[in-house]
Amino acid sequence: MAAQVAKYSVLPRLDMALEIQDFRASGELYNTLLDDSDQPPVSEEHITDLAEMFVRHNADKVLGIHLIHGHFKIPKNTVMLGSNFENPSLRWTKVTDIEEIDPSRVHGHIFALYQGGLCAYELQDGPLPDLSGIGPGFLDEFINYIIKKNLTSLIGLQILGCSDGSMSELILDQATVMVESTFVKNTVPTRITGWKFEASGSKPRVCSANETHAVMTSGNHKVFNAGKPLPKLDNVDDLKAALAVVGVI
Repeated sequence: MAAQVAKYSVLPRLDMALEIQDFRASGELYNTLLDDSDQPPVSEEHITDLAEMFVRHNADKVLGIHLIHGHFKIPKNTVMLGSNFENPSLRWTKVTDIEEIDPSRVHGHIFALYQGGLCAYELQDGPLPDLSGIGPGFLDEFINYIIKKNLTSLIGLQILGCSDGSMSELILDQATVMVESTFVKNTVPTRITGWKFEASGSKPRVCSANETHAVMTSGNHKVFNAGKPLPKLDNVDDLKAALAVVGVI
């Protein structure tokens, strides 16, 4: 029996202000996600198909795909909210109380198909993305593809940003940080978690890994050792200093 696929004429919640029910759904969805190490491989065939789709709809300049995953459980009435910083380029995503968020200052960052529609399981602060240049049939085709190929729990949609280069994802305590890979030391990449695409001449091209999960060369999954006092991270300068102390940057 053929799957029943809803038709979307707009990009819901990708370029619209989020509402309270979106925040609640975001936290609920995050707590259902598998760790990236527990997700099956993403086939090259799917990556190639999606590259062609994104380039054909002019979506590649704004959107990419992401391996759907989480790293820990978050408390009720919280979400994962990211902020971008420079020198080096990084995105710090932390567990954040919904009550502390101004809906007009955040947008969805990584989306998965959930309860019949796209739901952001990670949020990002900053202005809404400009998706006006994306072809009107893109979202229908993308959703139909991931449903048909049984990829709805594996491949999500990501709004690009933070850096044009490759990023390494590091796990903190109830937070993650993406750091421009050229600045990262003493880690080992374990899994590609993000892909972006571009047109190369007349053909679509899969860029080198856009985002990669990395672990410490010591074997620790998290940057800061369990059993030791966690560094106080009140601001991004504290974070950079703590990463430098453990030799990550």
